[in-house]
Amino acid sequence: MDMTTSDPLVGATLDRRYFVESRIAGGGMATVYVAHDLRLDRRLALKVMHPSLAQDPTFVQRFINEAHSVAKLSHPNVVQVFDQGEDQGHVFLAMEYVPGSTLRDRLKSAGRLGTREALHVMASVLAALGAAHQAGMIHRDVKPENVLITHEGMVKVADFGLARAVEQSNQGLTRTGTLMGTAAYLAPEQIEQGVADARTDVYAAGIMLYELLTGSQPHTGETPIAIAYQHVTEDVPRPSHYLPGLPAEVDGLVTKATERDPRYRPSNAGQYLARVLEVLHGLPEDAADAHGPLAPVAPTGAVTAAVTAPQLIAGGAGPGTGNATMVVDMGAVPLDDDRYDDYPDDDYRDDDADALRRRRNLLLGIAGAVMAIVVFGAGWWLLLGRFESVPDVTGVSVSAARDQIRAEGLTLVEAEESVYSDVEAGAVARTEPEAGERVSPGDEITAFVSRGPQVVEMPDLVGEDGANAMAALEELGFHPDNLQEEIVDDEDVPPGEVISTDPAAGEDADREETVTVQVSRGIQVPAVGGQEVEQARQALEELGLAVEVVEEESEDVAEGVVIGQDPDNGSTVGANATVTLTVSSGPPGVDIPDVVGMRVGEAREALEDAGFEVNVERFFGGNIVSEQSQTGRAPEGTEIEIIATPGGVDLGGGFGGDQDDD
Repeated sequence: MDMTTSDPLVGATLDRRYFVESRIAGGGMATVYVAHDLRLDRRLALKVMHPSLAQDPTFVQRFINEAHSVAKLSHPNVVQVFDQGEDQGHVFLAMEYVPGSTLRDRLKSAGRLGTREALHVMASVLAALGAAHQAGMIHRDVKPENVLITHEGMVKVADFGLARAVEQSNQGLTRTGTLMGTAAYLAPEQIEQGVADARTDVYAAGIMLYELLTGSQPHTGETPIAIAYQHVTEDVPRPSHYLPGLPAEVDGLVTKATERDPRYRPSNAGQYLARVLEVLHGLPEDAADAHGPLAPVAPTGAVTAAVTAPQLIAGGAGPGTGNATMVVDMGAVPLDDDRYDDYPDDDYRDDDADALRRRRNLLLGIAGAVMAIVVFGAGWWLLLGRFESVPDVTGVSVSAARDQIRAEGLTLVEAEESVYSDVEAGAVARTEPEAGERVSPGDEITAFVSRGPQVVEMPDLVGEDGANAMAALEELGFHPDNLQEEIVDDEDVPPGEVISTDPAAGEDADREETVTVQVSRGIQVPAVGGQEVEQARQALEELGLAVEVVEEESEDVAEGVVIGQDPDNGSTVGANATVTLTVSSGPPGVDIPDVVGMRVGEAREALEDAGFEVNVERFFGGNIVSEQSQTGRAPEGTEIEIIATPGGVDLGGGFGGDQDDD
């Protein structure tokens, strides 16, 4: 559909760089355009914030900060962010342009995906989410509209960090019952408490897997509030209820990710990805066709009714936009504080529990005992046996922590350093997941390393090399951004050495505050060009500098006068540094004419015209030049001797015959 007719940005150029070609999509928070980067000559996607959001300075700043974080994500399944800017009130992101379609478009055309295809798509989505979770980011708006599929079948996830930036800029609304998100994919804890972590993305991914398999969303309603309420009060049904023959392992992927209590979900997308790949690799080759036709299902969970103004605070849905990101006034949602009391101990709910209990009650004696043992063993394995406990490595070195965690079958990932007053520098301050939590074998444990207490005693760095001093402060736990080097002119201190520090040695230094290190600039080399060489030498040696002289011919500069110097005047060097002076050796020599074979008179004339003195030696009265004493170049006034013989015959005797100037 052509969406560019009345859009004032189409045809405009933002930041004197991005020419807006056409509008391709619109949502509750931004509009997406195809644009041309005039500087790099490439096509890209330009996401422009709605003016109502761009007017909020807090949101704009948080959006910019989040864009910087997203730009650091480098993953083949994540849509890249190239640039961020603002032009005449238009806040925008310049992103990778992905020609193709959305996963929503794919669902609309296909109805639903086969089991193997659905798991392949989810693996790519979870790989992207896993990279974000590892970088400390939460997507918060996982849905088919934000999954792009290229013409070659590559899957890419878009809109990282945008939902988080909007929610943070509306914290007051969140506390008073306003909720940002897409109703069909919200996790219960987002609706109840307004909180989100990596497990909320896992929940949304589980809803999306259900939708890929069945072609519909699990919860439906006339309004976003009605749909959100079902996330809190109702379990997501097994896909096999509507898709007979679906493997139980695939059912488990959906039900595990959509547990209402986040404690029972995979803790991040990386863990969920491992489960998806395990199930995918275990599927038979004909798994896509192993199930029968769909059983009757409820209509899609997209919001179909118009939403009233009080419900939509920013963006939102109207008819036909039920899957748009929105900020919804939830009002009072009646909740049962004991809603988790009835949760089963098993990893997956069993809708046939009553039937199983009835059959179990019929078993007598040994049969009942055997069944109890089997059930107990299976439950122990699912809840405890297959999990590992995160060891407590607080206070130990990173290498020791890595060994302990590896011994438990887990992997340690080191995170950024932070200030921890009660943990010494270089030691592990905490882990995520925390010590004692149970995780799957092979899971990654993130260690946060201490930079030590916030306040330390400033070391004595005066006289140290500036670079070594800065490195020593970094080893003490000071962040490079908090270290400032100030260059000061001080001829008494060798260049590059520390003159002083602020705070001074022995004083308290706050690792979160700026530390200034003053470093000597050294001796400035004076200008000596045009001076006599001895005068220049004396001026430099008085400053404690060594002098080296090289000569160079010059037609314009008199002999013994300085033509140039290295280092140049104004340069800064240390004591005893060498300054090389280029001194004129006078005018350069001239070419000596080749007079061999000429008559003596002609030869004399040619040499004298070139500026040379001529001395002639004749043998046997000869008048033809057979030899000359010099060739090439020589200073003017140089005496050139020539030998003349009869017929110009070379006698091989050199110079020394009878001299004749005639």
